[in-house]
Amino acid sequence: MPEKFDTMWLEARGVSLSSGQTSVLHDVSFQLKYGESLAITGSSGSGKTTLGRLLAGRVSLTHGNLAIAPGLARLMVDQQDHFMSLSGRRSTYYGQRYENQGMENTPSVRAYLQKVHEKFAMLTNGMEQVMEQMHIGHLSDRKLLQLSNGERKRTHLAAALMQKPNVLVLDQPFVGLDAEARENLTNLLEQQISAGILLVIICSPEHFPESISKVVELHNGRVTQFTDTKNYQPTIFEEDRKTISGPAILSVLPPGNETFSAVVGMKNVNVTISGKEILKGINWQVKSGEQWALLGHNGAGKTTLLSLVTADNPQGYANDLVLFDRKRGSGESIWEIKRRIGYVSPELHLYFLRGEGIFNTIPGLSDKPHAHYDSLSCRDVMVSGFRDEIGFASQPTDLQYDLAETWFSILQLNHLKNRLFLHASLGEQRSLLLARALVKSPSLLILDEPCQGLDPHQTRRFVSLLDEICAHLHTTLVYVTHLREEIPSCVKNLLLLENGQVKHCGSWDK
Repeated sequence: MPEKFDTMWLEARGVSLSSGQTSVLHDVSFQLKYGESLAITGSSGSGKTTLGRLLAGRVSLTHGNLAIAPGLARLMVDQQDHFMSLSGRRSTYYGQRYENQGMENTPSVRAYLQKVHEKFAMLTNGMEQVMEQMHIGHLSDRKLLQLSNGERKRTHLAAALMQKPNVLVLDQPFVGLDAEARENLTNLLEQQISAGILLVIICSPEHFPESISKVVELHNGRVTQFTDTKNYQPTIFEEDRKTISGPAILSVLPPGNETFSAVVGMKNVNVTISGKEILKGINWQVKSGEQWALLGHNGAGKTTLLSLVTADNPQGYANDLVLFDRKRGSGESIWEIKRRIGYVSPELHLYFLRGEGIFNTIPGLSDKPHAHYDSLSCRDVMVSGFRDEIGFASQPTDLQYDLAETWFSILQLNHLKNRLFLHASLGEQRSLLLARALVKSPSLLILDEPCQGLDPHQTRRFVSLLDEICAHLHTTLVYVTHLREEIPSCVKNLLLLENGQVKHCGSWDK
């Protein structure tokens, strides 16, 4: 614990920070007394993650002063875990998680956490204790690349908690977790605060743990509120009132001319990975123009099921699987399937954020912050959707270029056109990936946790957009989320998975 420091954990006075020619934080000032904790909230792109990195010692300020009590061990857990870093591999390797090739060199959950223990042997909490707290003991022998989104999140947090930091900064820790996991994490964070850790959490107001005492709200890099949590009321800004124009959407999304009796047809489908049954006896039919919600707990098998539909999982050949009226393995190519699908997922997002490798993503393991190596612009990412390119983009046609320009305007992202994708906020990145999925007017739209990283106003606008698209264009949709309140009203069918099996399949009255 820190010594007496005028009873302060930290104090920011007139802090400003610039990245290249972009000013990210402007004249930020606030203070935290010993025993207080902090939530950072605000709209997407407001500077929340940058402020978190500054408090964790990951970046340096440009102007002003940040005074922190001496002797504090600071640690930040990013929203993205980078476990699926490709080290420069492109789309040909996207299905790696569903293949056995190279898995012998991929660390297991236990090996990953053992690396943390070896690095911080004098500091760590017991590995078994933390694994039990994060409910990942049953995953100890699973390969990192075979974990679901929520399982990866819990493993990433376990690596941080093992190190017993004095200051712990968590960027959107609830993203991707099911209801039970969110409740367990909230209880765990409450325990950390009670134990004397300065917790800084970047999240939406609805996810504030009760023990969080202070809130700083940011907008365009400036503090708009700094107050007690009990007194906080989110500010509504003029841009938050804007809606996405239905006619504008319809002008860039002409209805497709392909219809199918069976967009997806599964009969008694089974998938086993590394000897573990992931899917068991799945029967599911999706017809053109239907909208489905695909729900289930972390590890229920949702992402594996989708990997069959997107042709990324080779076990599709061994099952009775029909995609777009053709039986899998009847001579169709993977790219014939993919050109009919618009797709967004947390895993896909990671393929646009290639980095230094798995062990270098352990929070606190490296002496320098995790670095990314990529030169994709935001425009590159959007136009890569026309040809289903991942991690690179071919030169677009004039028509494709014009469509991309229109999407930037519709989504109110004109300021990002020429910015590097890695310099956009995570919420802005997710918006761009949503546009990437829509630019080619796909026959099937698969959205796996599409609103992760979006602020509440962006989420409402995007859900409204989906309702417009599905109502006017009869788009076939599969929507995956752990937050039922964000499911578009157009969704009338539900496939619910539990432990790899179907619990409900059919019409659904939300």
